[in-house]
Amino acid sequence: MRTCVPPQHGGKACEGPELQTKLCSMAACPVEGQWLEWGPWGPCSMSCANGTQQRSRKCSVAGPAWATCTGALTDTRECGNLECPATDGKWGPWNAWSLCSKTCDTGWQRRFRMCQATGAQGYPCEGTGEEVKPCSEKRCPAFHEMCRDEYVMLMMWKKAAAGEIIYNKCPPNASGSASRRCLLSAQGVAYWGLPSFARCISHEYRYLYLSLREHLAKGQRMLAGEGMSQVVRSLQELLARRTYYSGDLLFSVDILRNVTDTFKRATYVPSADDVQRFFQVVSFMVDAENKDKWDDAQQVSPGSVHLLRVVEDFIHLVGDALKAFQSSLIVTDNLVISIQREPVSAVSSDITFPMRGRRGMKDWVRYSEDRLFLPKEVLSLSSPGKPAASGAAGSLGRGRGPGTVPPGPGHSHQRLLPADPEESSSYFVIGAVLYRTLGLILPPPRPPLAVTSRVMTVTVRPPTQPLAEPLITVELSYIINVSGALGGDRGYAPAGAAKGLSDGQVVCPDGRLNR
Repeated sequence: MRTCVPPQHGGKACEGPELQTKLCSMAACPVEGQWLEWGPWGPCSMSCANGTQQRSRKCSVAGPAWATCTGALTDTRECGNLECPATDGKWGPWNAWSLCSKTCDTGWQRRFRMCQATGAQGYPCEGTGEEVKPCSEKRCPAFHEMCRDEYVMLMMWKKAAAGEIIYNKCPPNASGSASRRCLLSAQGVAYWGLPSFARCISHEYRYLYLSLREHLAKGQRMLAGEGMSQVVRSLQELLARRTYYSGDLLFSVDILRNVTDTFKRATYVPSADDVQRFFQVVSFMVDAENKDKWDDAQQVSPGSVHLLRVVEDFIHLVGDALKAFQSSLIVTDNLVISIQREPVSAVSSDITFPMRGRRGMKDWVRYSEDRLFLPKEVLSLSSPGKPAASGAAGSLGRGRGPGTVPPGPGHSHQRLLPADPEESSSYFVIGAVLYRTLGLILPPPRPPLAVTSRVMTVTVRPPTQPLAEPLITVELSYIINVSGALGGDRGYAPAGAAKGLSDGQVVCPDGRLNR
């Protein structure tokens, strides 16, 4: 509908209709649907006692599709009036003990378990669902028995009771974990021990090890040898800086072991420079200034003992590449190495080590009283089924203070490098090493004794024939009660038949030194 405004001043009237109409509500009116009969009752939710069951019905539509039914689609009722039979309950497993309520002066821990299969008659499990036990029964330390917070070497060491070990991240230039023990003085006052860095690896050493692994992958393609030369060169440069952790020394032993193994697999003969660098690396590692680092490292692993075995393997790697009757002498600040290759059928001469008069020999070797004498008669191959005879070793240096020097488990100052009984060859490789300061670095004997010792090692491959007469002689620097020093049955001491003479000479009746 609309309204027309009357015209004025002779205008025309409104045209068109005043009212307009259109269709509306096109949808059909709803139609009530019809419910069909209820379906059967479903199963009871419980086999005994009271449960529930349901039934349903459908809506039938005779008219338009949008018709609906009014009312419930499902129906529910109670069911199952039979009484459930009695059942025995069963305990489930105990859960873990809770944390102790106190760290000292006795606290409590609790744990719980659940009763399973309880049925409908309450709580039939016999016993208790909770256990309690005391914990942290040690006495709380007094104030003077606690190490205080301390910031050392860019690390914060939190307070700890005497006897506790605290772990920390290594300094920023290394990865791994450092540790430090809170100690107790004779007066009963706690104090911090030195930090241990035996598990800290400098990033540069770790990067070098990663590059080593890349070269190891080339071992199958005979290309790893040159890579090993680069690894040894880089390791020498790192150790020459003398800024490393005790963990770096252990890591370096692993690097040298992998270098030696890779040289073997790649059938690559190390050059003279490779050999010199390898033993220079060892010389850096066994320097006397590293004694504290080795003491720290050997709380984790007997790295200096492992280093001896690596040196032995490298000696034979070098010796296998020598020509008949050829020898090699390597001299460094802390060790002297002699490597010889002798044909089994024609050993040229007796072996005396070290040869003090040789050109280029260090003064500490030239004036050394330690000497090995290995007669050529010893160098004959062992028969099948007989024990290895060579692979001999010897060496004690000077000792300080009264008493004997008993060998410790796996670390006396006498080192045996056993030969491989499986190896057979047409030539012998004889290696001898005199270490200047290794006696300070090897794990100490038990009971401990202050000893300044040089260590001499000898290795012969393949095994030699045992002899009835005493032929191998090791002359040792004077030490108090030398026979007592050699009389142990552990570590690297000679056989019990070996005897110490007044001048420090040791003779092996069976022609060999035994473990």
